[in-house]
Amino acid sequence: MKQRAFQVSPRHRRILYVVSLVLLFSGAVWAWVHRLDEQGSAGVTLRHLKPWLMKAHGFAAVGFVLLLGTLLSTHVRRSWHARKNRSNGAFFLSAMSLLTLSGYALYYLGDETWRNATSQFHLWLGLSSPLLLFWHIRSGRRATAAR
Repeated sequence: MKQRAFQVSPRHRRILYVVSLVLLFSGAVWAWVHRLDEQGSAGVTLRHLKPWLMKAHGFAAVGFVLLLGTLLSTHVRRSWHARKNRSNGAFFLSAMSLLTLSGYALYYLGDETWRNATSQFHLWLGLSSPLLLFWHIRSGRRATAAR
């Protein structure tokens, strides 16, 4: 099968998807356990999972940012110069940048009001990120097919 000029290699794509799934799963499960913990219905076992889920999430986040950075010099640069899927790609990169910055802020924010707002923003943007990625891939395929 011929690879499109702007398409990410299958190996790179697989690694990116696995890291993304770990990131999504660890964040979603942590948020679920945290909510149960706040309601007082989380058991001891679930409460003990929270730090491990956060460590997995942080580690996967570092890997995701690294992998996204490797796409800048190839996939993003080639697509940008060819004027393919620019607005969608810029939107996706902006969303990933906001996720990264809000994750960083969650680690360092001390004010509870800002922390709660940032946490909600981070959670909902993170949960919607698979849809954003799907939208980016689909519109990219349409853009390259319309040559």
